[in-house]
Amino acid sequence: MLETRKVYPVDITPIEKELNQITEKLQISKAEAIRQAIRYYAEWVRDLKIITPRVIPLEEAKKEILKYLETREDVVYTDEIAEALNLDFDLTHKALMELWKDGEVVREKD
Repeated sequence: MLETRKVYPVDITPIEKELNQITEKLQISKAEAIRQAIRYYAEWVRDLKIITPRVIPLEEAKKEILKYLETREDVVYTDEIAEALNLDFDLTHKALMELWKDGEVVREKD
């Protein structure tokens, strides 16, 4: 049985200089450089976690954040809260700032 080969035409004009540098320094063909780059990025993205934050109103975010903070005894940072609750970082920050201004949370001393 014949092996099916996959060939993709790729315009390398915009990156030809960089590709030539790679092939010269590594002493490999352009095709091999491209294959190695694909393997590198395949390995790099393998463990990436894609997060799609929930879109909720600010007041609901504030309630969820307060409820979450009740379960924690240690210092919790904005990014940790956003990830734990699957909220947008900017929304989480805005909610925390309002909660701080209202005296419902305290900021860690720098």
